[in-house]
Amino acid sequence: MTESTNLSAVENCVRRCRRVARVALVIVTLFWITFGIITGVQEHGNFAGLLDNYTSLIPWLIIFLLWVIAWRWEIIGGLMIITFSVIMAFRLGVFGGDATEGLMIITPLAMTGFMFTFIGLRILAAKKAEDYQ
Repeated sequence: MTESTNLSAVENCVRRCRRVARVALVIVTLFWITFGIITGVQEHGNFAGLLDNYTSLIPWLIIFLLWVIAWRWEIIGGLMIITFSVIMAFRLGVFGGDATEGLMIITPLAMTGFMFTFIGLRILAAKKAEDYQ
């Protein structure tokens, strides 16, 4: 295998991983934002309930902001998503064994954070290898 083939294989892997990470985070974020909106409307029967239920939307709007950061800077965004996932896990009582639902929410977030971090580190390693040659 030549060096250019190795570099193109890395680029293909990174491209696929980026696509998977981005799509996964978009799906998770949109699902929970939609869930928060529907919950607020359902509780009060109108969109005024959304304003009463804004606290359930704030974490997911933060995730959307982190997604935008991770889209551009994978390592920083990935680490921020992982950190946010750990904070939310403590807040939801996941480590105390109280919230299975919290674990279901946090796991996809942490996984996408790790994926973004992996992608960023792989890109960094490929660039350093390319510069070395």
